[in-house]
Amino acid sequence: PAPDGTHLRTAGEYVAPRTPLEQQLALVWAQVLDLPQAGVEDSFFDVGGDSIRAIALVGAVRAAGHDVSVTDVFERRTVAELAELIGSRTAPAEPHQATAPFALVGAADRRRVPDGVVDVYPLLQAQAGMLFELEAGDSPHYHSTGGYKVIDDAPFDVEALRAAVRTVCARHEALRTSFDLSTYSIPLQLVHEKAEAPVSVQDLRGLDAEAVDAALRDHVAREQSRPIDPAAVPQLRIGALVADDGWWLALSRSHMITEGWSQHEMLMDLVECYRALRDGVTPAPAETPGVRFADSVAAELAALESPQHRAFWQAVVDDRAPFRLPASWGDQTVADEAYQLTVPAMDLEAPLRALAMSSRTSVKSVLLAAHLKVLSQLTNEPAFHAGLVCDTRLEVLGADRVHGMFLNTLPIPYDRTARTWRQLVRAVFDAEVALWPHRRYPLAGVARLAGGSGRLVDVIFNYQDFHNLDAEQIDLAAGFGSGTNEFALTVTTSNGGLTLKTRTSVLSRGHAERLASMYRLVL
Repeated sequence: PAPDGTHLRTAGEYVAPRTPLEQQLALVWAQVLDLPQAGVEDSFFDVGGDSIRAIALVGAVRAAGHDVSVTDVFERRTVAELAELIGSRTAPAEPHQATAPFALVGAADRRRVPDGVVDVYPLLQAQAGMLFELEAGDSPHYHSTGGYKVIDDAPFDVEALRAAVRTVCARHEALRTSFDLSTYSIPLQLVHEKAEAPVSVQDLRGLDAEAVDAALRDHVAREQSRPIDPAAVPQLRIGALVADDGWWLALSRSHMITEGWSQHEMLMDLVECYRALRDGVTPAPAETPGVRFADSVAAELAALESPQHRAFWQAVVDDRAPFRLPASWGDQTVADEAYQLTVPAMDLEAPLRALAMSSRTSVKSVLLAAHLKVLSQLTNEPAFHAGLVCDTRLEVLGADRVHGMFLNTLPIPYDRTARTWRQLVRAVFDAEVALWPHRRYPLAGVARLAGGSGRLVDVIFNYQDFHNLDAEQIDLAAGFGSGTNEFALTVTTSNGGLTLKTRTSVLSRGHAERLASMYRLVL
């Protein structure tokens, strides 16, 4: 259930703003965190804050002229503390300047751009890595299919859905993007003026529940067997699967244009536009944010040139070994098969949240600390690093509404100095706070600094809290989907616990169950 704020306050009583600045900040907090009111002593993480909301919060505060960063919010968790920090700074926040079209390519490449393309810019190195994995692998890494059951009593209207798809694609540059690997001096992504995703309809009416489930599985298998050509625009296919008790909206897409947050934003955009058009209403025009995906490309290019970012990551890889799963835990006697299992933790939510509150950290830090503690039991290295999926959105108003691939997996450092669980959680939180300003330096760049052969990261942790899904419009328990990456083990927060995704060649099912029991014991 969504937190209502009544049982999450650290200070107990609501403390009203005492100054105009505190009042201004409290209004922003309440808006971003969807609270009826925000007290000046409420801790950001205790009232529903997370990294994506921190980006939205900082964007709104900076738009009001105050010079703050997400790191400031992580370290100064209350309105009162943040107001005190702002009051000590004399310089206002610099206004954001969006990257102009074609500003990130040279004149020769600009002359090659065909009609109907409104911008071109380089790929993020993470996008280039995904493209390589898609082209070179045996399985379609970074091509995913997800289906969501729409709660709707009205008959399905395919023309309304097609019109909704056109509307949403027109709103977002990422949904009008293709990739060109050979025409220009470097691989580029092209933003087209227009794009229309194909929409297919499958009629499942009259089938029993078992046959419907089989049809959904077949849809996923078909879509996964047809990765999208990088040159296609858009990098998206839409499906509608219509049953007697409702219909599923299925999205097949390249991970190079969206990640989880963007995908769920797109889903809600589509459903809301569909409902309006089906009812004969023109969808309300979407406000265009003053920030673009091209800004994140420019930020990565700047990070690669920064001696400070380079020095930070050099220290991480110099002082610690990359974590490796035990080589003997894989099963080479059977055909390699991808699978997943879940570590239940819903019954532990209250005490884990209490630990986060008492250590002045976040639930994410508690779960990440548990993850790193488990990994530490599988290696003799005194200090190591393992992968953490980070959001790279700019701290600009509206950045949370921009679609794109805003993820970068980076090595988070771990050592064995903590002597209590609270010290461990606090150390992990501090490590992420230290990492945050450097999160736009690409993993490929960090790997080059490490100078070794093979992959720098084998195991990744991905904290997900998609609070942008509306449970009144989407049946969150009736979804389906599939997608893969190249990492040996992916640990994701989902379904009231942790989901472990791996392959039998990496972890036999028996060893994966051992690993899952270790996570449960640590939690």
